Amino acid sequence: MENPYKAYAGEEEITDKGELLLEAYKRMIENLKLAKSAIEEGNVKLKAEILSKVTSAIAVLQASLDFEKGGEIAENLNKLYDFCMLELVKANARNETERIDNVIDIISTILDGFKNALKEKK
Repeated sequence: MENPYKAYAGEEEITDKGELLLEAYKRMIENLKLAKSAIEEGNVKLKAEILSKVTSAIAVLQASLDFEKGGEIAENLNKLYDFCMLELVKANARNETERIDNVIDIISTILDGFKNALKEKK
């Protein structure tokens, strides 16, 4: 069975855009870990700034989804991004690191999927 991320991105585009996506996901995970630390340290301002950056990044990724080309995969990514956004809003409002962990898990899974698609392309 073909890798769904590879099918979504297309043969030519995955290498060109793939590295950018990998970097975006890696930075989101790094920032989410920083946000968790900020919550644990009681640094509300830093937490809010970081979570704002991550939600902005997710919004950009969500807006760039190609539903016509991506079909079910794009729909599933859209739902995951919606869930992540909601979790981050709640994490920010309630200082809940568990919600940030949920988002880290989801973004990590997406990152792994794109990594595998890039490996298959090479």
